[in-house]
Amino acid sequence: MKKISILVLFVAVLFACGGNKEQEQPKDLGIIETHPVHGSITQASFKVWGNCGQCKENIEEATRFKGVTFCSWDTTSKVCTVTYDNRETNVGAIEKAIAAAGYDNVAYKADDKAYAELAPCCQYERRK
Repeated sequence: MKKISILVLFVAVLFACGGNKEQEQPKDLGIIETHPVHGSITQASFKVWGNCGQCKENIEEATRFKGVTFCSWDTTSKVCTVTYDNRETNVGAIEKAIAAAGYDNVAYKADDKAYAELAPCCQYERRK
């Protein structure tokens, strides 16, 4: 019973101390959810447009840079979930890198040239 109490206290302290500026992101970045995981490690989810398995590979590849420790894009929900070190990068930089690869998200629209270079199966219906 004592171990359970200590565990509950530890979790409560983690959540109380885990607050960071990442949670105060402006709503226009299209972030669905962001929360601290441990220390400076943060997880965020946001919408990214795409169609297929090739899109998944491209989107996940675009996030392979310093500070990003995990990325998964779901082809059905179109939600990208990333885990990153908030001392080295942030959600905006990740979304911008994905847009540079040709994929629109709420925060950034992909360059028309990058979009045109996507495989035909990856050319999703773009929002206006």
